[in-house]
Amino acid sequence: MARILVVDDSSTVRKLIINILSKENYETVEAVDGVDALEKLSQNDIDLVIADLNMPRMNGLDLIKTIRQDPLYADIPIVMLTTEGSAEDKKRGFEAGANVYLVKPAPPSMILYKIGSLLRGDDE
Repeated sequence: MARILVVDDSSTVRKLIINILSKENYETVEAVDGVDALEKLSQNDIDLVIADLNMPRMNGLDLIKTIRQDPLYADIPIVMLTTEGSAEDKKRGFEAGANVYLVKPAPPSMILYKIGSLLRGDDE
């Protein structure tokens, strides 16, 4: 089963996302910000990243840009899941390299659908 890196500075949000992912038996790895996420990415075999935008130390946009610049991880699907829903924020997310941009609170069915599509390679 796929292993998903869940990156959010809110432990409540991480637990909620992990609960949603567990319904499809996805394995999960947690990170509290972009710096932590890069460390976890280097230590685990990750198939997909879900990242928040606003986080301390390294925000989601910088995290995505850093992942996309590394040949080892450049092709990992990335879902940005954030409360920031403006057209400009979405544009910045896609320009950074996100495959999917979802606004919290996104319905669990939508999160699972998008993740499944990305892992199968048939979406976005």
